[in-house]
Amino acid sequence: MIDFPASPTTGQIYTSGAASWRFDGTKWLAQGAAAAPAPYIIGCFIPGPLAASQLLLHHRFARAVVLPADFDAVAGNESQAGGSVAATANTIITVARALAVTPTTFSTVGTITIIAGSVSPTFDTAAAPVGFAAGDVVRLVAPASPDASFAGFTASIVFEG
Repeated sequence: MIDFPASPTTGQIYTSGAASWRFDGTKWLAQGAAAAPAPYIIGCFIPGPLAASQLLLHHRFARAVVLPADFDAVAGNESQAGGSVAATANTIITVARALAVTPTTFSTVGTITIIAGSVSPTFDTAAAPVGFAAGDVVRLVAPASPDASFAGFTASIVFEG
């Protein structure tokens, strides 16, 4: 016999063994295995050194998606970035969003930093997820003063949706 809590709150989850139930305000509802969110992956490759403020990627979304906080993994898929020749200084790639209603007006929503002396990235969205509606645009832009030695930028960005 299952001993549910006597005074549950709406939305409360109760777990017993491998099974879980959610209280909907009136009754307990059995919860199935949670489906993993579907990944939406876009990518780019830019051969050679980067030019000042070079557009590296421009993508209009076909459906609503979310860029997880700090580019966290989605269903086991991790965002990746790097290069084929190491940077001598930190190289900061700007990740920006334009809304479908203003497709040429971009605001920065994150960065990809290629660490000096390597081709390894760090990702940042200020620890907050970023939503994109169908028709919104994401773009990646090289720094205004790019590292002259860094080359072969590549990125695969994983969104949830």
